[in-house]
Amino acid sequence: MKALSRFALPLVLLSLVCFFAGLTITSGRGGTPAHHAGVKHRQRIREVRKDIPLTPAGWRIQPAGIEFSVSKQAVGFQGPMGSALSPDGRHLLTVSSGAARIDSTDLFDLREHRRTDFVRYDALEDGGPAVFYGVVYSPDGTKAWASGGGQDVVHVYSVHGDRLRETGQIPTPYFPAGLAYGHTPRGDRVYVANDLSAQASDAGNPPGYQVTVIDPKTDKVTGTIDLGQALEPLDVTFDHTGKYAYVTNWMGRTVSVIDTATQKKVKDIVLSPHDRPLAADHPSAIAANPRRDEVYTANANSDTVSVIDTRTNRLVENIDVALVPNGPKGAIPDGLAVSPDGRTLYVAEAGENAVAVVNLDSRRVEGFIPTSWYPADVQITPDGRKLVITNTQDSGAGPNRCGPLTTIRESCPPLDPDRDPPGGHDGAPDTQYSGTMIKGSVQVVAVPQNQGRLRALTNEVKSNNQVHARRRPEPPVLRRNIKHVIYVIKENRTYDQIFGSLGKGNGDPRLDLFGDDSAPNHRALARRFVTLDNFYTDAEVSADGHNWSTQANATDYVDKTWPVNYSPRPRGSERAYDFEDVPLGMQFYSEPLASDPSVPRPAAAQTVGYLWDDAYAHGVSYRDYGEYTEIPGVCGGAGNTSDVTHLQRRFGDHVDTRYDGFNLECSDHLKREPEWAREFHRYERNGNLPALEIVRLPNDHTMGTVPGAATPESYVADNDLALGRLVQTVSHSRYWKSTVIFVVEDDAQDGPDHVDAHRTVALAISPYTQRGRVDSTHYDTSSMIATIEDLLGLSPMSITDSRATRMWRSFTNHPNFRPYEAKQPEVTPFGDPGAPTNPKNAPMAKASSRMDFTREDATPEIGLNRAIWKSIKGRDSRMPAPLHEKIMGSEPEEGR
Repeated sequence: MKALSRFALPLVLLSLVCFFAGLTITSGRGGTPAHHAGVKHRQRIREVRKDIPLTPAGWRIQPAGIEFSVSKQAVGFQGPMGSALSPDGRHLLTVSSGAARIDSTDLFDLREHRRTDFVRYDALEDGGPAVFYGVVYSPDGTKAWASGGGQDVVHVYSVHGDRLRETGQIPTPYFPAGLAYGHTPRGDRVYVANDLSAQASDAGNPPGYQVTVIDPKTDKVTGTIDLGQALEPLDVTFDHTGKYAYVTNWMGRTVSVIDTATQKKVKDIVLSPHDRPLAADHPSAIAANPRRDEVYTANANSDTVSVIDTRTNRLVENIDVALVPNGPKGAIPDGLAVSPDGRTLYVAEAGENAVAVVNLDSRRVEGFIPTSWYPADVQITPDGRKLVITNTQDSGAGPNRCGPLTTIRESCPPLDPDRDPPGGHDGAPDTQYSGTMIKGSVQVVAVPQNQGRLRALTNEVKSNNQVHARRRPEPPVLRRNIKHVIYVIKENRTYDQIFGSLGKGNGDPRLDLFGDDSAPNHRALARRFVTLDNFYTDAEVSADGHNWSTQANATDYVDKTWPVNYSPRPRGSERAYDFEDVPLGMQFYSEPLASDPSVPRPAAAQTVGYLWDDAYAHGVSYRDYGEYTEIPGVCGGAGNTSDVTHLQRRFGDHVDTRYDGFNLECSDHLKREPEWAREFHRYERNGNLPALEIVRLPNDHTMGTVPGAATPESYVADNDLALGRLVQTVSHSRYWKSTVIFVVEDDAQDGPDHVDAHRTVALAISPYTQRGRVDSTHYDTSSMIATIEDLLGLSPMSITDSRATRMWRSFTNHPNFRPYEAKQPEVTPFGDPGAPTNPKNAPMAKASSRMDFTREDATPEIGLNRAIWKSIKGRDSRMPAPLHEKIMGSEPEEGR
């Protein structure tokens, strides 16, 4: 880092104060513009700051150019996925469909760097108004359209300078997504990709197969085009002549071609053959070249861009746009822009926090430009000089001091959950819930004018994303001795909730909810083995959490649709939960597994599949207990199977069908752990313990303060005792000397943390971690998965686990084989006689009674977690402010 002069230091310190106070970030309607000087200060700050924002994976966030957003307290602009640039290049129109109560269509002035206007959609109004993904301007810039997603409409707007007003809605079933405006032989038309074919239900999300045609002069539907196979069309574009329209089939690895004169589909272009699904999987965004007879698709699961010749309607080439070619996938290309001269393609890569620059003459990537977190869209100004990038997640979460487990302090908006709907007044409490607290951002970057500048930016991206980071090798003693991994996945807790008062590590005791009385085993295991106080979940909620926990990734499908599922909209205007166990009939044979084209995948699965698919491909034995299995109707029964990839019965007996999946009526310590132990003892007798066991213990989720249900502390005690007994069983067995037990939460959404909303509970338990130390290395979910992969000889499943910091610092070469004895919680665990239950007058009992606990996260998490806090701390309790604030952890030692 360059030394600062005595004259520069005061200016930088002042700029830092302004930055952390949010003074360069504008608010919504009527907000004060961010002055150009303020934004430039923010650029200089990035060069001298020690605490650069990090993603949960530990990747640095250092976007190029100018970045601006709205205030964290402003409503809207949460989860932007699609944008459109005004024809004059002055304004950007975005659609934001996050999990918050308020969706929004937002208008930004790109010169003043501020949001000038927005239209808000309150989830709790009649019909659950919404927007989703698609947005487009008219050629003169005075009118615009946006897809309404689950509302089954297209919104119509008038645009006048800095003002935006909705003027109408066009019924467009079902679940309209991408939009395109084209000059066709029939006149100007707006085409709409209908992602679904009917309303979502408990049975799933019926895939769509139609395009709706709208006359932009009358805003009337003039026709519907049948695409044939139901493959969830996502995006649409017209070629530069307007004679053809091209539609990406999200679940089909194909593009449908429409003759706009006849309004009929004339062809399906296969982007990758059935036996090579990795060539072009999940075609999402699509863009036409304004000068050439070419169309391009961003293939989100395969890190490629397909080139289609619009004269012959044939695939020309699939361009590898990965930061590291021919490696694991996960760059997630999901936005495209073509330069006005038709010679350069810009590709937003959500998984790499970068934009790829593709030379269309050579069809090769020339370099990368760093963005903020999760760029979802890229546009280019009409003069070809600037890129405008929409980032879904800005620069991270940070501490959530006004989080859902607090009685809101004076500086936080008040909320009475028994009276007010989820999301609160204008969605304000959303700003401290991990699933909704992160706003989007807009980034304006000058197009690099020479190879030297682009090369420097590319090196920044590689450095930010730890591409060439040096990794500590696996200790030889572990390679020789560790043969078995037991991977325990739990539900939703933050570090401070369980370990805040541990007495070691970076915890805030004032945020600790579950102490030695209700979580004695968690705390004893952390004290005795290793305390991981800088561990982060890569996910926001359970929908992406269980994907991250089993894939080291969340696909573009997950990231685009989980916020819709989690919004507080009425049932029927959201999508069904299809992120874990999905019946075979709702999976896609057009979406085969990379290692076996005969195996279909759910929409949420990446092409290489899950951890068990990795094990199957490498001949590593595995057994699943409750992860991605059915929700049991009867606790301790049978038939809790799975249809997901290599968990299917036809590939062997890999699922314990007697083990209960997610069902809060089933006790962890009385039902789940004993069933796991029954099999473990059998394996011990037979000497054939699987190399990998995945065990789900979900009851730390709790049922809030539902009258008659076990108290939150009792549920956590149930979960804690089950974990303690599992460790006790292993430590007293013949397998203790060759086993490591990893424990992680799928996400950290259920409470506050003084460091970051993603920091969570994690444990590494083994004779080789029994050292009683604090390991403050920056780890994440993918670090744990990568460590498991290395121990078992598996391949990385994504770019994230391939680059993750392995957890070797937690291990020692000198094992301690002393067994562990489980501790009985003082709070009677759920399932035992005398377990405490919530009285009828429990805090927030009425609100908890209205919540759906039939699956994880079906409840409004803000209300649920306030109920938990009040249940433990008292009806009128107030949570203290955090000890201090940090940007997400510190930079990992490895990779510096």
